[in-house]
This record gives sequence, structure tokens and C-alpha cells, in this order.
Amino acid sequence: MKPVLRWSAAAVAAALVLLGPADSAAAATTIVDNGTAGRFTASTGWGTSAWSAQRYGADYRFATPDTVASDAAWFKASIAAAGAHLVEVWYPADAGYNGATPFVVATTGGTRSVVVDQRANGGRWVSLGTFTLAAGDYNVVGVSRWTSQPGYVVADAVRITSSTGSPSITLPLARGALPRSEYDDPHHDYPAIDLPVGTGTPAYAVRSGTVVVIDDSSCGRGINLTGSDGAIYTYCHFSSWSVSNGASVTAGQQVGLTGNTGNSTGPHLHFGIRTGTTRRCPQNFLLALYDGATPPAASSLPTTGCFYVARSTAPVVPLG
Repeated sequence: MKPVLRWSAAAVAAALVLLGPADSAAAATTIVDNGTAGRFTASTGWGTSAWSAQRYGADYRFATPDTVASDAAWFKASIAAAGAHLVEVWYPADAGYNGATPFVVATTGGTRSVVVDQRANGGRWVSLGTFTLAAGDYNVVGVSRWTSQPGYVVADAVRITSSTGSPSITLPLARGALPRSEYDDPHHDYPAIDLPVGTGTPAYAVRSGTVVVIDDSSCGRGINLTGSDGAIYTYCHFSSWSVSNGASVTAGQQVGLTGNTGNSTGPHLHFGIRTGTTRRCPQNFLLALYDGATPPAASSLPTTGCFYVARSTAPVVPLG
């Protein structure tokens, strides 16, 4: 799974804009800043700063890591109706900030944690994923100090967007992470695609389904997602997982952060689709999603024409 990488790491980082899953329905949006009266709580362990120009509003809160206790700072929001909600966070980024800040979301299925690299992608809305939230007025998003990584953890602002229903299918990356031209590139030796994004880019479940975690020398850290359509969607080379083995996920939910683990020559997301033991070309599926169209069924996707090297006649050994 060695990608054909054409962008430098600097170019990838400069082009990366995280806008969240592509096709979640637009609806009411709530923004809570750390300065919103009665909507933010934090202990005395959290300081206040206006140093970074990337801040949202007048200032932001920061704290040193704590390997013993969470001491989370919380954003409180009024959720009008139970259902799917896109949760995004805003923070200033700096090389001296924390590379593995735990954000926690209070969902109907319990608290879920998403790790964010606050050294990158600052001064913009960064998606944590789509979560099912209960109705009510309560602490919805927290920023935890419980991390072993060095550098300040930062709590600045959150944005919560309700949806008229969970999206049924989404791109595996935020729509703004790559231009359309990247989604029709051939893979190097079998039906699949390598998507060149920098380490730490959130990857999302394309469909609802069940996760099997992969951790081997080929895929590196990754997952097989058995979708609600019966197809298997493979993600490889994560730097970290955002879900556990056996977890049930919804479309648009973050499943990992991209990286360079396993048999990889540079940071990217390897993405594949399989029906049974048959590998399918994912390019038409991804292009349709990028264009906002209904994608073809996995079983109808071609098995040739999307890779450079002649395919081996040996039996396919499923990843993971």
C-alpha cells in the first residue's frame, strides 16, 4: 500500500481545510464560546489568554496536561431535539500546544472521546464527527487535561449543528480536505485508492456499521467497517483509532486519525471497498459522494481499471 504522493507535507498542510462530513443535513446551529455567560465552566487550573490571533472571540482557555485527572473544561448547550448532531471545535494552533488533546462528547450512548492535534488546523472549525445527542440543557462538549503529551491543551469554542436525520453515506474525509481530482486517482497495484492527507486528519465512517480494528505490518493501524449494505470498507495507516473493536458507528462518525503506519511511504489514507473477497474500485463511489450524488452500490463497482500494476491471480487475503 505504497502511495504515489505528489504533494509535499507542507503543501498538504497548507491545503487542508476541515469542514466535516460532506452531506449531513443543514439545520439549527449553536455556537458556545468560552466567554459565553453561563455556558462554560472550568477549574482554577485553567488560565485565560488572548495571545493567539487564531482565537475565537476575545480570548481562550488553556491548561497544562494532567496524567492523573481529567479536570475537563465544559461547554454547555441547549439541544432542542434528540438526534444526530455535527460537533465542531475551534482553537488556536501552535507548535507548543498539545498534540493529543482529548475532546469528550456526551452522547446518548455515553461519553465519547476524540483526540485532536492542537498544533495544527487552528483558527477554523474542526469536526469531531456526528453524534447522537439527547435533548436538554447540559454539558455537551468537554476538553480534558488527561493526556501524556506535552504542551497546553486549549478550550476556545464549540459549534453544534442539529440534523434532520443522520446522513446515510459520507465521504471518508472532510469534503474540503482534498480536491475532487484526488478521488479518481488509480491505486498502484489493486482496486483501492490512496488519499494524500497529512497525519492527524480525521477519517469518517462512510456508512453505519460495525468496526473490526486492524493492526498489522501491511495496513498498520486501521479498521474494516462492515457497512449496513453488507460491503466491507477498509481504512489503513491511521496514526490512532477513534473507535474500539466491535463498535457500532453511524455515517459521518470519526473512526480514526490518518497517519503513516504499516507499509506506507508517506502520510495518507488508504481506502478500499470489498464485497465478500472481491476488491472493488472505490473511485466512482467517492466521486459521486463528492458531487452530492447517490453513489453506486458497492456490488456494482468495477474490479479493474483503477490501478497501475497487473493484478495477481492469487486469492485475495482480506486485510485484518
